[in-house]
Amino acid sequence: YLLCGECGHVPECPRCSVALTYHSANGRLMCHYCGHSERSSDTCPVCGGKARRDPDTLDTFVCSSWYYLRYPDAHNDKQAFSKETADKMLPVDVYVGGAEHACMHLLYARFITKALRDMGYISFDEPFKRLVHQGVILGPDGNRMSKSKGNVVSPDKYVEEYGSDVFRLYLMFGFSYTEGGPWNDDGIKSVAKFVERTERLIVKATKYEPMKKGFALGSAEKELDYARNYAIKNITRDAEAFSFNTSVARLMEYVNALSKYDLLENKNESFMRLCAEDLVRMFAPFAPHTAEEFWEMLGHKSSVFEERYPVADESALVKDETEYAVQVNSKIKCKMMVAKDASEDEIKAAASAREEVAPLLEGKTLKKCVIVPGRLVNLIVG
Repeated sequence: YLLCGECGHVPECPRCSVALTYHSANGRLMCHYCGHSERSSDTCPVCGGKARRDPDTLDTFVCSSWYYLRYPDAHNDKQAFSKETADKMLPVDVYVGGAEHACMHLLYARFITKALRDMGYISFDEPFKRLVHQGVILGPDGNRMSKSKGNVVSPDKYVEEYGSDVFRLYLMFGFSYTEGGPWNDDGIKSVAKFVERTERLIVKATKYEPMKKGFALGSAEKELDYARNYAIKNITRDAEAFSFNTSVARLMEYVNALSKYDLLENKNESFMRLCAEDLVRMFAPFAPHTAEEFWEMLGHKSSVFEERYPVADESALVKDETEYAVQVNSKIKCKMMVAKDASEDEIKAAASAREEVAPLLEGKTLKKCVIVPGRLVNLIVG
């Protein structure tokens, strides 16, 4: 019960006779001296005046066992949730949480879900389709962060120095999402340099005209197109598997491919810009604020998050040429690209004509040519 507005009665703690205070957060009467708590009553025990009843009678784990059912129907003022909406939107695709929830919250959620299913309120059997446990970021010393150990890393100074996107990218790139690992200052510095390098590429791309029509891809463009579609395919796959560190690694590889292509004198600038725009689209889920800036720099008025995420072109991942290592007497001298459908005689001729190889064959007899398809050609001379 509460302080009665009619007779002024104040409930007291039965242990220490200290006045109890009503806490609106949980609807209970609390003793600040000994910690005693009790539910409130409808009426004052002295004069019968009206008081407030405590509505919170269940453990918090019970409450959190069905909250996911309310999310899809949060504005329903007639019922906790409608069966139609729940069946349409649920169960949850992925639940991300610590392992400590497995034997409490998640266990209760499964029980409540199955009970509601049996009662006809929902049609599905499990609350969550998939469970992912996140790892723990340790202190620089490899131990769990603790004030007593003095190894706590506060994100505030890093966000202030590098920005939240660099901090977020480092958390994704520097650690396995499900395993975690020790913090390393050098890691976030490397990520900051990567973002700066990406920005320089985007600044260059802003000077190139957008592509207005299709064109035939040369060998350099095909190589870049392969890198682009390889990145799209693998980043998409890895991100869905919560393998964010390898996703960011693929982004870095793609930036390397763009940088290499941009150094060419006869590059197709419009194609370079097209590939840069796809880079920004792939960048967006990992560094949203930075990607939004890049997208605006490229002249777009709408948000990058209104764009369709790139989809890999599988045909671009089939190379017309294959790289061969060229050996002379089993020692590698160079590498060369050969048409995928080239015959053994053509491969042998191409290897013999290489400027790194031809001088080594002068005045000597070619005794044998060993070709490992798709890998190497070894010229045995004597």
